Amino acid sequence: MRNVKGWLVGAALVALATAVIAQPVAQNNVSGNECWNAGQGPGGPSSFLCINLVRNGTAMALITGSGAATTIATQQQQVLMWNGAAPTTWTVTLPNPAFDGELLTLGTNTTLTTMVTAQTTNTPQVQVALSPAYSAQTLTAGTSVMWQFNFASLTWFRVR
Repeated sequence: MRNVKGWLVGAALVALATAVIAQPVAQNNVSGNECWNAGQGPGGPSSFLCINLVRNGTAMALITGSGAATTIATQQQQVLMWNGAAPTTWTVTLPNPAFDGELLTLGTNTTLTTMVTAQTTNTPQVQVALSPAYSAQTLTAGTSVMWQFNFASLTWFRVR
């Protein structure tokens, strides 16, 4: 009887060790599309909350091209980084719709001289303005500019 108990305990420990080793402890990479159902207390309303809202966007998006480049940013993007030879112009449309406190940064690894324009749109969210205006600006290699969206005023404010 003792032998059987010993074998059972040994088999259980081997099975447990195999299960622990086989299971990842934590996910080390997220796409920004992961969502879960978040409720407002017992019996309260609930909605889906996505990781991009919690961490204020996703990783850097590398933008390249030539000629007149146009980029339409999305809520999932936080950093747009121009990579490579400079285009003749780079027009960036900030995310629409945008959530309160959303950040967007433009950066570059090459100097973009008097060619960067950032703008807003009115569809589907009526965004009032980009404050201050940002047209035909220069971005020097290794620098960036950042805006934050204020939902109460529906305005993108330059913060850096």
